Amino acid sequence: MRVLIAEDDPISRRMLEAFMVKWGYEVVSASEGQQAWGVLQGHDAPRLAILDWMMPGKNGIEICRCIR
Repeated sequence: MRVLIAEDDPISRRMLEAFMVKWGYEVVSASEGQQAWGVLQGHDAPRLAILDWMMPGKNGIEICRCIR
């Protein structure tokens, strides 16, 4: 299963990526909200997204609103 990790802090993003890969997930990463939103609009969008609360572009709450 593909998972999107949207986190602007590079250390936190890498830690989350490492855990998810270890657990068998295919990880797609984004460092800011607009990039994450673009990934979620793609043809083969991940079915699960781990979103940072506050990040540049769109924050996690705005992305959730867009998805709904």
